[in-house]
Amino acid sequence: MHLLHTTTKKLEEFVNPPDYAILSHRWREEEVLFADIHQEHAKGMKGYAKIEGCCEQARRDGYQYVWIDTCCIDKNSSAALAEGINSMFAWYENAQVCYVYLDDVTDNGDPETESAFAKSEWFTRGWTLQELIAPTSLFFFDSRWREIGSKNSLAGLLSSITRVHANVLTRVNAGSDKLVATRESFSVATKMSWAAGRKTTRPEDRAYSLMGIFKVHMPVIYGEGEKRAFFRLQLEIIRTSHDQSIFAWCGPGVGGYKTGTWPFAPYLDYFAKSGNIEDVPSDQWIGYSQKFISPDAPRLDFAATNDGLDISLPLRPLVDEPDEFIALLSCRRRISDGEYHNVGIRLRRSVANAERYERIDYHTLEDIVDTLKEFRVKRIHISFPLPSDSIDIVPFFNTSTSLFIRHVGVEEHGFSVIHMETAPSCNLQMQDSNFVLLMRRPIPSPQPPQDLKCSHHLPWTPDSSWLASFTYHNSTTKEQFIVTMGVSWVRDGGPWLRITSEKPPANQLSRLKIDWTSYLLKAGKKVTASVKNGGHASAGKKRSIMFDRYSVNITVW
Repeated sequence: MHLLHTTTKKLEEFVNPPDYAILSHRWREEEVLFADIHQEHAKGMKGYAKIEGCCEQARRDGYQYVWIDTCCIDKNSSAALAEGINSMFAWYENAQVCYVYLDDVTDNGDPETESAFAKSEWFTRGWTLQELIAPTSLFFFDSRWREIGSKNSLAGLLSSITRVHANVLTRVNAGSDKLVATRESFSVATKMSWAAGRKTTRPEDRAYSLMGIFKVHMPVIYGEGEKRAFFRLQLEIIRTSHDQSIFAWCGPGVGGYKTGTWPFAPYLDYFAKSGNIEDVPSDQWIGYSQKFISPDAPRLDFAATNDGLDISLPLRPLVDEPDEFIALLSCRRRISDGEYHNVGIRLRRSVANAERYERIDYHTLEDIVDTLKEFRVKRIHISFPLPSDSIDIVPFFNTSTSLFIRHVGVEEHGFSVIHMETAPSCNLQMQDSNFVLLMRRPIPSPQPPQDLKCSHHLPWTPDSSWLASFTYHNSTTKEQFIVTMGVSWVRDGGPWLRITSEKPPANQLSRLKIDWTSYLLKAGKKVTASVKNGGHASAGKKRSIMFDRYSVNITVW
């Protein structure tokens, strides 16, 4: 890391840094950046006075070095920026002291809930949450570098402003660096609620600024958008956590939202009402489940797949809606001291006679008081929804789109394309053994042209048409499967594909199984349409058995 010498104002690079102070502040106009700090013009920039003030305070406290994000990270280097973002929490945690400079607070008088201190913009920003939590020693200063107070002395007020529990902010005693309650003591949902409502200049930073709080690391990809960054953050969290409070979120609004939605929260602000959600430790959950739900010990593992979430949950069907259920999470809501309610979410079976579900009524969380003999534990799959509610799906309002079709494991297993059909609105090009389809919006027709009739095509409608189909054939086994694809040009529509299998001769038993019979494709995404040789494709079966797999990767442009 780079540190700034408090006297020479020169940057020095360290692998094992010496003791240093660190600055937390709001970015303003003309900040002195990494490329500016050694230049003569830096002293004339508006942000230089803040650097001088920080260095002077550090020298008074006996430190030769300070770390200031504006000038100590080379943001023109993607590697340096990624390292800085992934290491930020540790750098604040390892600093000997943190100075919080509040340039919008001109009075260092007694702070209280209606003071300029409490209303400072610093408390509304995304990155400053970890900068408040991480340091052992932290002091606040007004615009003239006059001390307002410390994190310890202001813990009660800071907790009321930020919703961060006071125990996270205070220490056991003045001589200890240990927190009374570390950030691990609070549930995922609670920590998410601390960050809800905070703002960042770049939307992805709302997720990136939480990596240190959750002790995870992930690539920094500016341009991916807030939803995708937050989704990746949640995936990293569940890799090492059994905390099911990550699913204890609720969206805005009231009423009956029966549209299927994600098991993961699409936005950070969906945790705004989850501050009182507590995780139930694994041993307690096992004991509770065996006593009140089922004698069998519940499985604690859950994992995201390319199609949703595999998880074991206790389910209770709704009386009036047999395909709708309340799923009990291993977390609880704190109602008052000593009083808790179990927490549940609503699911709907999305495929008949299968343990495949989607979340509905996401505007609320269920409070469950009595679970005796009402729930049945099931291993289920909560799918990502196919309609436009999914992450960064792009509605297809345009008049054309392209599919890149890449064959994976097809030729190696003896399959080749023996027949191709395309609609007049589709332009087919070859790239080696792969295909590129440019699909133009067709003129609606009440009936398909006679020469396009085929038993495996989806019905022709004015809003949806097939555009191409490929017949794959194995000359040795005589097995065949057909991939048909097209575009729905209605609002919020998009490309789709369907896989069907053709029966072999009557004297031969087919071992060809279809993995997905239909799939909606998302703009800018890749999907694998997969056919298995043998086995069973049901999501309810264990997936530990490996099968030969013939795949067609579709990338939507």
